[in-house]
Amino acid sequence: MPLKQYDYTLNAALYDEISLGGEAESIAMNRFLNRLFRRRKVETVLDTTCGTGAQAVGLARYGYGVTASDLNDAMLALARAKGRGMGISFRKGDMRTSRFGTFDAAIAIFNAVGHLDRKDFGRALRNVNANLEVGGVFVFDIFNLAFMIAGGFRDYEYVELARERGETKVVRFNNNTLDQRRGIMTIRQRTIVQERFDKPRTRRETWEMQLYTADELGALLGDAGFGRIRFYGGPS
Repeated sequence: MPLKQYDYTLNAALYDEISLGGEAESIAMNRFLNRLFRRRKVETVLDTTCGTGAQAVGLARYGYGVTASDLNDAMLALARAKGRGMGISFRKGDMRTSRFGTFDAAIAIFNAVGHLDRKDFGRALRNVNANLEVGGVFVFDIFNLAFMIAGGFRDYEYVELARERGETKVVRFNNNTLDQRRGIMTIRQRTIVQERFDKPRTRRETWEMQLYTADELGALLGDAGFGRIRFYGGPS
């Protein structure tokens, strides 16, 4: 059964500040990718889930040839505006099916693959592999199921973030549940947004994400034709 999805169209305008934590986290991720890609002599990158362009724009600034795609029109419009004049090829696309050529590397950052159920994740892995040159590298991040089961999961409501940008103040609460057997985390968020001293607006959302252990990821990647597999951070 397909997972319940996050509403990226509704949240596009504040996505960078709320979900990406502002520019600092994107800079750190792009530095990591650049170090990794320099070691692998990568020149061309396919961002399979570019969102608002945090990685696509950052990697273009490092000098990579970037093609960036996303399913969501609102997110893609913001990415195009950020990357205007930078030589990035922006395309609407689905990482499960879209073919844009062959690249030295592909990425799917900020738990994007967690929006896919197990069957669609397998499809996506095989399709991403078909978009890579022989010996190409695919980098993605996702919540670690073993870490969550071992104590990393919070089984109470907590403040996930509290930020102020200009005259906009945002506070977001999470109250999640974890189905350990199925590896599905249901995320329930309550976001309060206030402009200056206007009456605060409250938004409530629920969606699901598929989680995996490192062993499960290794098996899925192997089945999709990937060879050498490396993990960064967190227990198995």
